[in-house]
Amino acid sequence: MINEETTGQAVIPAPVSMGRTAAACIAALILPGLGHLVLGKWVRGIIIGLVIATMFVLGFVMEGHLYKPESNEWLTWFFSFLDAGIGLPYLVCLLADWGIQVQPEQAAKVTFEYGNTFLCVAGALNMLAAMDAFDIGVGRKA
Repeated sequence: MINEETTGQAVIPAPVSMGRTAAACIAALILPGLGHLVLGKWVRGIIIGLVIATMFVLGFVMEGHLYKPESNEWLTWFFSFLDAGIGLPYLVCLLADWGIQVQPEQAAKVTFEYGNTFLCVAGALNMLAAMDAFDIGVGRKA
């Protein structure tokens, strides 16, 4: 058996079908970690899901809020894009109007901006996790 130890070269994983890769990418964008579970990467999927979900919850614990796009404020479009990267949880919060509106006492808290940052980073990390699922699906990484 030829492996990395005897040849000094990395073993390239076999790609999965394009349908399964597409399903994994869509699943990853819907719920953190789900794309890796579709590809059979259970440990990686569970770790990604737990870490991103923890960041999302901590963002709210720190009194952060989710952004929604406002036509006269271009920066809200950028932050909304990052928040929307979390997938289904963002959509549920947006439709339920939970965590979107900012109260004056909420914005006065010291942790307010940290919470906003945690929520945005959770979405950005989930988008990176979806790209990771794509790389695994096409065989670029194990």
